[in-house]
Amino acid sequence: MPDLISLQYIALGALSVLAILLIVALIRRRRRAPAPPLHAAPESIAFLERTSDGDGPRIYALNKPVIIVGRGESSDVRVEADLPGALTISRRHAQIRREDVEFIVEDLGSQNGIKVNGLVTHRNLLRDGYRVSFGSVEFVFRRSEPGDAARSDS
Repeated sequence: MPDLISLQYIALGALSVLAILLIVALIRRRRRAPAPPLHAAPESIAFLERTSDGDGPRIYALNKPVIIVGRGESSDVRVEADLPGALTISRRHAQIRREDVEFIVEDLGSQNGIKVNGLVTHRNLLRDGYRVSFGSVEFVFRRSEPGDAARSDS
């Protein structure tokens, strides 16, 4: 018949094995990538359209969380210096930021500011068709919602 000390060692060994198994299970659970949502909403497509120059419309995709508009080399929407009114745009004039499903334009401390639909603003929500001016250069914000293409085909 086993004595009390050997029973304690057996119980301690069993508890140690259970603790190790629990730790391994927790580690494996953390390593798994989360499952994608079953019905993820497709992203809308947004862009700026510039129609004011003689070369025809110019389209800039807004395909990053933050888009910088300006004359600087690192700007995502770069206004070339030879465009009429380009000198009214700062190197880092404004940003267009995606917040969930909305797009917001915000002045980055530029000298000549921004206007949305002709009104001076520092920060503004953008809707499809809104006119956005950086300095004196005007763009039109365009956005297609998920399913717009399907509706227009039918």
